[in-house]
Amino acid sequence: MKIKCMQALKRSLTAQISLSIALTSILLVAGSGLMITRLAARELREVGELVMFGNLALLREDLADAGFDMARAPQRLVKRMDLQRGDLHMALLDEKRQVIASSERFDIPLKALPAKALSVDELPSGIEQADVRALGQALGPLTTVWKAPDGRSFRVLLARIPVPMASLAGQDARNVLVAFAYELTQTREFVTHELRIFVATLLIGTLIAGLLGVWMARRILVGPRRLAAAANRISSRPMTERLSIAHTPTELVESTEAFNRMLDRLEGAFKRLTEFSSDLAHDLRTPINNLLGEAQVALAKPRSAAEYRAVLESAVEDYERISRLIQNMLFLARADDPQAATRRLWIDLHSVLERGRGYFEMLAEERGVTLALDMHGAEPVWQQVWADETMLIRALGNLVSNALRYAPRGSSVIISTRLHDGGGCTLEVSNEGEPIAVEHQQRIFDRSFRVDESRAGSAAGSGLGLAIVKSIMDLHGGTATVISGPGRPTSFRLWFPGPVAGP
Repeated sequence: MKIKCMQALKRSLTAQISLSIALTSILLVAGSGLMITRLAARELREVGELVMFGNLALLREDLADAGFDMARAPQRLVKRMDLQRGDLHMALLDEKRQVIASSERFDIPLKALPAKALSVDELPSGIEQADVRALGQALGPLTTVWKAPDGRSFRVLLARIPVPMASLAGQDARNVLVAFAYELTQTREFVTHELRIFVATLLIGTLIAGLLGVWMARRILVGPRRLAAAANRISSRPMTERLSIAHTPTELVESTEAFNRMLDRLEGAFKRLTEFSSDLAHDLRTPINNLLGEAQVALAKPRSAAEYRAVLESAVEDYERISRLIQNMLFLARADDPQAATRRLWIDLHSVLERGRGYFEMLAEERGVTLALDMHGAEPVWQQVWADETMLIRALGNLVSNALRYAPRGSSVIISTRLHDGGGCTLEVSNEGEPIAVEHQQRIFDRSFRVDESRAGSAAGSGLGLAIVKSIMDLHGGTATVISGPGRPTSFRLWFPGPVAGP
């Protein structure tokens, strides 16, 4: 049960905030109360000592007025003390601590009196509470506490009054000892009463602090609850919900902005996925419908072997297209895997480009386009690129095939390279075709994106070629960009970083 309560406390922010506020309030109230109690106890002790010192000064004056007549003055002075204060009892002793006179309720055993008597001469005239505190610091404890068997407590002071030589007390009496016993019953009751009030205040304060903590915690958590409510309203159709920054607590603004950016990315991903699914269905539907139609026509009536062969030869092209589409999809799926690895090494760039030109040379001649190499920098035969050879060839092939497809007859497609410090290399494929609009340049590397919205050219490709190029460059830590505009060639630029270089 205890473990479940601890787990629930750890999981509930409201409980944690409420408990923190309640504990803080308890500690503050308890600490303040204990400090006030101790200060009050010290003040009461000092007040009691001040009362005894004041009566001691008066007693010395009375004894001096009576000429220190120890036969008659003590009884009168003790009786007057009993009449003045019921909580202060007094006894007069000689130097041998024999009782000369005492109050009726002076029940303090003589052995309980302090061992050392405080001299009246050490007391300042017109003594105040600050003087009492200073004497305590200079002389140590000025009084002691004695507890009677019946439970009463007394603060005891023993003082010494010097007797003048020419007094009525005689030449043998040099000092008179005065013992004061200040009863602490009322003080104890006062402290006990204050302690009860303090405990009751602490309990009530704890309850109020707990309730206030719950209310404050719920107010504090309004922001996160709004975020949760907004997040619950978010769905993929449409994903337009965003968290409001205006009513978000300052501490949660950064998290809210990060959450909104995540929603922007998710919305873009859903949109691309929807478009990709639509384009993929279109790309698969065309060859499958062709295959289905040709098969149905072939099976409508008996055919000769030559006719069946023609149907199969026609179907091979659609099968090849479907195969290429599936291969491209599988490659993109693997490229999206964060664990996908590339086997990069130094590749002879000149030989790779020559092989690529030889592979596309026949297609270039068929379209009436010149395919040329332009290798800047070091000697072409020594140029190298840090890349995965298979992926490099695939990216280059996709760019060259696209360039040849859109290059006008009689123009040139140029493959150029440039080496950079740190082992980086830029590979660029450009043609003189129609420029690509700026709004299309931003999406041209998206999957299944075609500049022609009507998909007029969908039979020639799946729209995944440039997306594959972008994925290959991402795996290499490089970049793929397009540069196009009126009056200049359209160029697709790939930047391959070196072994330790960054973009």
